Amino acid sequence: MWTRRAFTSLVCAGLACAGGGERARPLRLAVTTSVHDSGLLGVLVPAFTAATGRTVEVSAVGSKRAIELLALGQADVALTHSPVEEAQAQASGRVGARTPVMRNAYVLVGPPRYTGVVAGAADIRGALRAVAVSGRRFVSRGDDSGTHQRELQLWAAAGIPAESAFILPFTGGMAEALGLAAREHAFTLSDRATFLTRRGDLGLAILFQGGSDLDNVYAVLEPAPQTAADAEGARAFAEFLRSPAGRRLVGSYGVETVGEPLFTPVE
Repeated sequence: MWTRRAFTSLVCAGLACAGGGERARPLRLAVTTSVHDSGLLGVLVPAFTAATGRTVEVSAVGSKRAIELLALGQADVALTHSPVEEAQAQASGRVGARTPVMRNAYVLVGPPRYTGVVAGAADIRGALRAVAVSGRRFVSRGDDSGTHQRELQLWAAAGIPAESAFILPFTGGMAEALGLAAREHAFTLSDRATFLTRRGDLGLAILFQGGSDLDNVYAVLEPAPQTAADAEGARAFAEFLRSPAGRRLVGSYGVETVGEPLFTPVE
């Protein structure tokens, strides 16, 4: 069974397994919770294992923590969606190569009866200003994830203090944040893939979407030379996601379950 914080792919195939039938050490992947909570990771990891013979041990955390685990040598590779922090870590030499692999978008969600709150907003900044004056609550991830970092950037662009009373701080993954927004009858910012996968009986709807400010790019980060314990495995993971097989898996995910692709491979 897949758990959000950590799991291990148990499939081992091909000659990459250690001699005598023993498994090589698993590739330690630190990954943003949205890739896990959307279900995409449950497709990518078994395919990577089947293609390379490498098992994978996953820590599903916020993007900032994933970058930290990689920089500390506690992860071999990371899959994150926080471009500003990724660039800073790369410029400082804390991580190595950055390979963009896929994208989707952020969406503003909330109870359908709140549609009128953001109706007519020209962009996400206008939508957030409308939320701020509406008297409705907004669930904030508060966990230094890529989604949280984008949320903070958007509040700043909208001229709204991130410490405003209507913003409900919360530390947890995307799926948990959506659940809290449903219970609190509140707005929240979500990646589109996790929302469409998890919406079920939440009673939430997409109330605003579109615009470059909501673009959401995911990248594979490889370790810096001084912390690399499995540089070959990290490169193999990045190359798999950029391969025709990896791109097909990314681009087709969601079509059967929600009726549309949830991620788009980058060119």
